[in-house]
Amino acid sequence: MPRQVNETQSYQDKLVKLIPTEIVGAYMVLAGFLGFGATTVRPMRIALRPIPEPVLKKMLIQVVFFVLLVMTPFYLWKVTKVRHLPQIVVTTISFIVWVYTLGGPFVVWGAYYPLVGSVVLVLWSLAIPLFIQGHKA
Repeated sequence: MPRQVNETQSYQDKLVKLIPTEIVGAYMVLAGFLGFGATTVRPMRIALRPIPEPVLKKMLIQVVFFVLLVMTPFYLWKVTKVRHLPQIVVTTISFIVWVYTLGGPFVVWGAYYPLVGSVVLVLWSLAIPLFIQGHKA
């Protein structure tokens, strides 16, 4: 299914296409490895640790977030062939909203409030298809 949103699509089709599921999925897997997932995994033991493991995990979750954030618009453009700039911007913001809901770097920055994340995720996900008109088919 092409990801490009057009003006003839239903609300449900737009909703599915405005959430960067592949990027969110990649984030969730990497965050889980780093102990920032929905369920905490037992950390791996590494013989040489020049950086204490908790500090390294905090650094890595931020790197993962920023790399995937920068990668999202390029992924949409190159892989899924989206050419509608408003859709690229909204989908990239959707990635930020999803990551906020999961915690991750926002926990590290002291800016994570699970209740706020849940409310924002639901409202954002319901509202964005109403405002994105889509590319002319």
